[in-house]
Amino acid sequence: MKEAIENLQKVKNRLTYQILDTILQESERVLNSDISYFATMNPEENVLTMRGWSKTVMGDCSIIAKPIVYKLEETGLWGDAVRERKAVITNDYQNSTKPTKKGYPEGHVHVVRHMNIPVFENNKVVAVLGVGNKASDYTDADANNLIQIGNEAWSIIKSKI
Repeated sequence: MKEAIENLQKVKNRLTYQILDTILQESERVLNSDISYFATMNPEENVLTMRGWSKTVMGDCSIIAKPIVYKLEETGLWGDAVRERKAVITNDYQNSTKPTKKGYPEGHVHVVRHMNIPVFENNKVVAVLGVGNKASDYTDADANNLIQIGNEAWSIIKSKI
């Protein structure tokens, strides 16, 4: 965990896309995950803006050229971290019966396991950081690690977005 925080600190003065790449890479490395994403939340907490996703999520694109905006009410499980205001772990995505499950777009990587966390500032959700497809189940310890990464990531990138 210490190495992840140090690696984030090393890129704090770089370009936004380089910081986002490092956030995603460190999240995947620490959580032994194959996919990751980072989204920001508007002040009203009803719109998520996808800022970056790992290369394996959709083709060869690492960071989105133009951020993609989603209304929270239209998001699937990945919006639950905002709605529930806590880490959300889904260790069996395919068989999840959660009413918010909506699937994922055609061409998207197959999701087996998923975990995401809300990032808070002044009791408001300001971002969502998520990972997926760890070989084994995600745990509460994993969630705590992702929260630490998310908090550090936000402290570095908030002035650049």
